[in-house]
Amino acid sequence: MKRYLWALYGLWAVVFAMGHPAQAQRRLIDSLKTTLTYKLPDTTRARTYYDIANSFYKESKLDSALYYLNPMLKHCQKTHDLAGLGDYNLLTSVVRLHQGLFDESILCAQAAINYFTKSHKPGSVAKVYHNLGLLYKTMGGDLRVRVNLEKGLYYMQQAIRINQELKANRALSENYINLGIIYEDLREYERGKECFLKALAINDAMHAKPEAYRVIYNNLGKNATVQNQNEQAVVYLNKALAINLELNRTTSLVHNYRNLSTAYQLLQKPEQAVLYGEKAIALVEKSKDAPLTRSVYKMMSQMYASVGQYEKAYHFAVQQKQIEDSLMNLDKTRTVARLEEQYTLKKSNELATIQAGLALAKTREIARIKSIKEQEIAAIQAEENRRVARIRAVVDIEKTRAIADVQTKYETQKRMNQISALDQQNHQQTRQVDYMAGGLGLLCLLLSLLVGQYWALRRANRRLSAQNEIITSNSQQLVSQSDQLRTLMKELHHRVKNNLAIVSSLLTLQANGLTDEKAVQALRKGQQRVQAMSLIHQRLYQTDRVTIVNIREYLTDLSESLMEAYGYEPANFDLQVDVALEELDVDVAMPLGLIVNELITNSFKYAFTHQEHPLLRIKLDYAHGASQPGITLEVQDNGPGIKVTDWQKNNNKTSFGQRLVTSLTEQLEGKFELTTQNGTLCRLHIPQNRLFA
Repeated sequence: MKRYLWALYGLWAVVFAMGHPAQAQRRLIDSLKTTLTYKLPDTTRARTYYDIANSFYKESKLDSALYYLNPMLKHCQKTHDLAGLGDYNLLTSVVRLHQGLFDESILCAQAAINYFTKSHKPGSVAKVYHNLGLLYKTMGGDLRVRVNLEKGLYYMQQAIRINQELKANRALSENYINLGIIYEDLREYERGKECFLKALAINDAMHAKPEAYRVIYNNLGKNATVQNQNEQAVVYLNKALAINLELNRTTSLVHNYRNLSTAYQLLQKPEQAVLYGEKAIALVEKSKDAPLTRSVYKMMSQMYASVGQYEKAYHFAVQQKQIEDSLMNLDKTRTVARLEEQYTLKKSNELATIQAGLALAKTREIARIKSIKEQEIAAIQAEENRRVARIRAVVDIEKTRAIADVQTKYETQKRMNQISALDQQNHQQTRQVDYMAGGLGLLCLLLSLLVGQYWALRRANRRLSAQNEIITSNSQQLVSQSDQLRTLMKELHHRVKNNLAIVSSLLTLQANGLTDEKAVQALRKGQQRVQAMSLIHQRLYQTDRVTIVNIREYLTDLSESLMEAYGYEPANFDLQVDVALEELDVDVAMPLGLIVNELITNSFKYAFTHQEHPLLRIKLDYAHGASQPGITLEVQDNGPGIKVTDWQKNNNKTSFGQRLVTSLTEQLEGKFELTTQNGTLCRLHIPQNRLFA
């Protein structure tokens, strides 16, 4: 069942890539709805509901988005999915913002921050801060409520701080765009323009897609209009309009039309102003975006007033005022302040509870340790007292016996009148008793030290035994996780290889059903490129080293398969594969394989048409200590050759293969050369530092 689902998603991806953006979005929603009919885990089902809701939001269908968000909440609460609850509240906050329900939007944003913080997702926290910045910007917008705009600045700057730490450049670009918009609302237009240019520089550094530039061009156009640079404004706005028309983004088109209408008003071109204003009105009602509708009505009122159509100007001014009153009134302002106070108080209470719990736990632990130590000391002292009492009793007995002996001898010697001998004997006995007492004291001291050492060793042995058990358990767990990760990576490469095989088969079937030879050749070229990538993943799942490719075997298989595909037999074809480097990282092997595929295909197509003894040489050399260390790829045939000027000329036209080679060479930071030397010789040098990047 899982393989069936993967194949289904792979087929959907192909269709999505080939279709129109709006149609692709609708197909995405239909595919996700189909997925809901399967038996899914709660976490997967919740994520599917979220994807459907997010797709409806992108189409400005806010009610549909909320409809699919409701069941997501139930599944996230059931599985205690903190990150999922954060995503639910974030998207709900964004939808409520566009509906003009600011108090509900703030509540959801605050809940999203709590969930994302607990699940340790700083990037998602930055998204919430970005949304809060937009929310306060909207509340402060045309009314110029400075306190709200300054709060919007604060939240947007917090999002920028987090994204700079995470190096999330795509999100950082969006942060700077909206920061610039807030500065414009504060009438700081130069600072706003600086933010837009920062976003533009970030997109240029990332080589972003045209979609990423549409909002920047629109806002640069609006900024130029405010600063009376209206001709430049029209240039920027037309760039944004071309992108949004291609993507069919309703809300963005409304912004473009509104700003173009304003620019043409200032250029004293009323016909164009009315044309673009009416286009904005025709689309804004579909978006159901209350703040945007308010701004369009305001623009239309000003535009009709400027051309003398005061009845229409009054009509739109009334509609603007009605929306403005519904978006921001005194009750909503008080509600927002109350919500902020409740949120601050809740956070303070939670922090105080946590600190009190930590202090209580610390006090209890200290008391427990003191109690254990006191019990151990009391036991040692009791044992010492028992031993001292026993030794003293023995000494007393011996002393009594010695005195009795001395007295007996004294009585005997007295009778024999040997007083001097009795005194000498008495002195000797006393000295012996002193020696015995000293020995007994030393024995007690040694016994005390031995007892203390014994208990210390027992405690140390217990700690070492516990640590050894933990280390052993962790070691076994790491070994198990390593085996699981290796198995998962091999399964992943196997599935990618299977999916690429499905795509290759689809392209082959599609080619068989076409009659246009150019289309057939294009599909076959695509099928060969997919096959080249599939060979990489096949090599990866057949070995335990899931990130290293045997480049020698890979290039041999690739060249032999292409030779067979173009109808050449090994007996009639001189194929020379000389690879000095046996293994290569998959991130380098993948683009290198695609480049070799393009060069070999080009040779088979054009070099051997009139050649009786075709020759194809593939060499991959590795230079470690040279002046330019790295690897060098050479692909040479014995065909008629191609001029360098012809290659460069074609490269500026529409040859996809040549553009692919150039793009992949730039990706590898390499240098590509083409010369004529007994045929065509293509040489690609990849520097040493790129091999381990």
